[in-house]
Amino acid sequence: MIAIVFLTLVILLIPFMFLSKNSKKQTIERKSLLFLGYIICAAPMIYVVIDDRINDYEDANIGLGLGIFLTWGLTACVYLGWCIFSVIKAIRKANK
Repeated sequence: MIAIVFLTLVILLIPFMFLSKNSKKQTIERKSLLFLGYIICAAPMIYVVIDDRINDYEDANIGLGLGIFLTWGLTACVYLGWCIFSVIKAIRKANK
């Protein structure tokens, strides 16, 4: 379970790192917003994993599955946004 959480958090971090590196203005505010976005996207999974560790449910925990599913969905949305950002940047660069 810890491996899935760690892998998901690393995969979720990749587009935020690329967005941070590829932005023209690398100000503290922009980096803070990207970090805040990462925390917001990672929060559901972190919450359900901590809840699962504390309560140690004996039966199936639907909340754990939904938390991981929500985090993967948010990860897909961030990757889609990163792809759109990259395509727009490439088109602007080609038109110059």
